[in-house]
Amino acid sequence: MSKSPQRSEEEAGSLLGTYLLQGWVMTDKLCPVTDCSYPLMRSKDGSISFCTLHDSLPNKPTAAATTTNQKKPLTNNEPVADQLALQRQRREQSSKASQLIGEKMLQRWTLLNEHCPNDTCYAIPLVRHPETKQMYCVICENIIDPEGQQQQQQQQQEVKKNENIKQKKKEDQSIKQEAVNRTIAHKRQKTTTSSVFSTKSVLSTLAAKMDYLNEEVKETYDPSELAKLFDSIKSCAQAIEACVEAGKVYDKTLGRD
Repeated sequence: MSKSPQRSEEEAGSLLGTYLLQGWVMTDKLCPVTDCSYPLMRSKDGSISFCTLHDSLPNKPTAAATTTNQKKPLTNNEPVADQLALQRQRREQSSKASQLIGEKMLQRWTLLNEHCPNDTCYAIPLVRHPETKQMYCVICENIIDPEGQQQQQQQQQEVKKNENIKQKKKEDQSIKQEAVNRTIAHKRQKTTTSSVFSTKSVLSTLAAKMDYLNEEVKETYDPSELAKLFDSIKSCAQAIEACVEAGKVYDKTLGRD
């Protein structure tokens, strides 16, 4: 079957997007005309089907149909010329989007109900790649990858979780070290107290021994016994002096005056 095209392929591709935006359905059936790769468009109720390249159009799409129904009302503060320029810009953007969306549809891209989040894109539907499933805007050409964004969020959460674990370990280590330091300080304090008590006890014992030897001297008249007593007194005095010196050295080690 052969039939002459009624319009250019560029216009036919643009019409695909335009009719899709109007709610028409793009079928999986190709135009029956030989060598035509354009899919047939179908009305919602299925009563009409046509090819945008070879067939007559069931209703002529208007420029208003390619734009959103939301219109910004005119205000006294905004010149009419600015409003007209904005509307013209949106119509041109919608017309361009219709053409580009039609081309993507021919490449098996899927038209979505979601719109581009970019502020400069005025209600432009997104299309999805058939293989990568990435969403794409034909106007600003931004790629929107929900899976990639989700993976990035998961990675950020994992990094934050690891940082919290490291901080917790650091705090636990600090608590343990503080406990060890307290234990060491307590042991040192006990050792210091024990050493002080031990020094005093030795001095007290040596002093008592010195008193005993002095009393023995008073009661002894034998020269040989007195010689032994004097040697013992000398040794005892040296021991007392050594004990006192040892205590002074110990105090200096602890930083005492």
